[in-house]
Amino acid sequence: MAVLYLNPDKLDTVIQDLRDFADDCKTAKFRIDDEFEFRHDPMDISDFRTAATDAIDGVDARADDLKKAKDAIVAVNESGVGSMTTDGGISCEVPDDTAINSIDDLTAWSQATIDAHDLQTIIDGSIGAKSNGRTYDQVIEAMRERSGDPAYAAALINALGPENLTSLPLDVAEHYTVSDESGDLNTKPGADTELAELLGTLLASASTTWDKATCESMATTIKESVDDKGEWGRITVLNAMLDGHDADGDHVNDLEFNSAFLTALANSLDDIDWKAVKSCSERATDPNTDRDIAGYDKKNLGPYLGGQSFDPLAGVLDAMGNNPQAALDYLAKASESGDGADMTLLEELSKRGWDEQGFSGFTAAVAAASSQRPSADPTTRKRADNVAGYGIHYLATNNKEVVYDDDAKARVALLLANCPAELTRAWNDDRNPVDPNTQQQLPAATAADLNALGYRVADSCDATATIAAQLAQYAHDRALQDAANHAGDPDTQIADINKAYDRATVAAGYLAGLADKKANDLNSKAKNTADNHSEAAKTALNVLSTVAGAGFGIVGGPPTMVAGASAGYSVATTLLAPVVEYDAAQVDSAAPSGMDKGLQAAAIQDAANAGLLNPEDYTITGYNDHNGNRAKTFTWIVTRPDGTHTIDLSQADDPATAADDVSTWVEMVEAATGDYVFEDITDDFSGSYERGYSRGSNYGG
Repeated sequence: MAVLYLNPDKLDTVIQDLRDFADDCKTAKFRIDDEFEFRHDPMDISDFRTAATDAIDGVDARADDLKKAKDAIVAVNESGVGSMTTDGGISCEVPDDTAINSIDDLTAWSQATIDAHDLQTIIDGSIGAKSNGRTYDQVIEAMRERSGDPAYAAALINALGPENLTSLPLDVAEHYTVSDESGDLNTKPGADTELAELLGTLLASASTTWDKATCESMATTIKESVDDKGEWGRITVLNAMLDGHDADGDHVNDLEFNSAFLTALANSLDDIDWKAVKSCSERATDPNTDRDIAGYDKKNLGPYLGGQSFDPLAGVLDAMGNNPQAALDYLAKASESGDGADMTLLEELSKRGWDEQGFSGFTAAVAAASSQRPSADPTTRKRADNVAGYGIHYLATNNKEVVYDDDAKARVALLLANCPAELTRAWNDDRNPVDPNTQQQLPAATAADLNALGYRVADSCDATATIAAQLAQYAHDRALQDAANHAGDPDTQIADINKAYDRATVAAGYLAGLADKKANDLNSKAKNTADNHSEAAKTALNVLSTVAGAGFGIVGGPPTMVAGASAGYSVATTLLAPVVEYDAAQVDSAAPSGMDKGLQAAAIQDAANAGLLNPEDYTITGYNDHNGNRAKTFTWIVTRPDGTHTIDLSQADDPATAADDVSTWVEMVEAATGDYVFEDITDDFSGSYERGYSRGSNYGG
């Protein structure tokens, strides 16, 4: 603990001396300017004027900084944190881990220290307590407003004490009371969870300022606050801090932690005897348990937050869903060879006996780690391949569908989407899921594993949207790569595009078949009641109506365009068309429709970007109605800077009808020009879709 000392009166004298000095300099500068003007500027002194002004401003700025520093320290003292010395100075203790390297750091520390003091004073105080004139809600709002400031967050965590983070929300639940409208005093509903979530945001922000040693020290301290009997209930607070931050609903945790901290925290928390915690929590919260046993277990458990997992790893793994590096470092620890080939931990975690929240966190970490598969570093790539392959295999064989909540389904789908080459091969009935780019088989995972996980998530709209989008993106990338390899050979390029999208069409059909099969199975289990029809159909409907935010961008980057193309247009717009309408009372099939048309449109777009269509094709830019009035303009036909044309479906007026519009345009071009290149591009897509659909809808587990 360092001590910060300040004598305000002496510092005021220094500040005033600086300001007086600056004023004297300004007066001298004005006199020199007047004298030179009187003598008709005998020499050029513009450089002097600039330098003098900068120097004077610098002195003024230093005086301002010193005043800010003084005010910050005085504020801490006036809040009741600091103490006055006999000589009129102010003495404040500063935690060793608090970094103050600038005036901004000092003011952040000052405000954080005051907020921490006020929060603890109010929580520990009497009913309706205030601190420095502020209420609990005002302090919380002040903390929330600055939660994105790393310097403030780090200072606040230090002031509160990292060892106290998991107990403060429980203290709020136990002690903090408010007066409701009737005048009765009650604990504030939800205040415990609200504070836990805010502390999680602050912890993430603070971690970005820590070096590796500090990360490890903080992780150890936090772990030690939850690992003893009587403290196990605090695990629920830690999970509330780290989990559940998903404001945009994309099934990816919003918190951005230092990866070294998350890895250190997970390594610390997995030392806790989770089986003992699980057994204790189940008995303590089971109303049918013998009272004496339940009372004993509650004593071992201590206070806890309801609705949160008791598994020590649930929250930290969920946070890793937004930190692929941490997820990879934890799940694929570097072995002596450095390739992270030892998947013992991953296998153990897959058999852990998760509750839904814990399993959801586990799938988040696996999906995030697998997103490193395209890494340029061969060791990173191999480690990510191991997590992806073994993760798929262990999830398929060691976990039951009953623990899959909506988040878990979306995250398993992201894991599958991070393996688009292997998934395409599996759903084209290739029994060995091999990446054609590397000719490497995904470790451990089989086609049966991929199929099983696909079925488990096929009743989630977000999950199937993520998979479908990535199947199309992979076809797009593959088509462009192969076409670029055969530049100058248009016939082969067309065949390349056809092959890539044909295989994607089979896979899309398989996915649609799985969705129908899953919906039908759910309807059968629910005995076809109207309500259960509704729920089953909703989950499998509109597979392509929403592309999950995590679906794109995780695997690979912008596609590399073939020579002569003007831009890398996304295929996503072709996959956003409405599909079958839903009737809650009568659902025979909840499968999406239109995926084959979407892929056809994407294939034609790629051919256009590769320069494989004839220039006269683009002379048809829309069509008129029967009265000759302009009924439709194809806004997705765009002109390049060099005057040539191409297709950019992201420019469509209505993305929902883009695929149908492309089909209409193709028919018009073929009729007007006799150009049947489109038949070669999309040859037999319909038959391919039907073959894939037939296999998917007959999936037998």
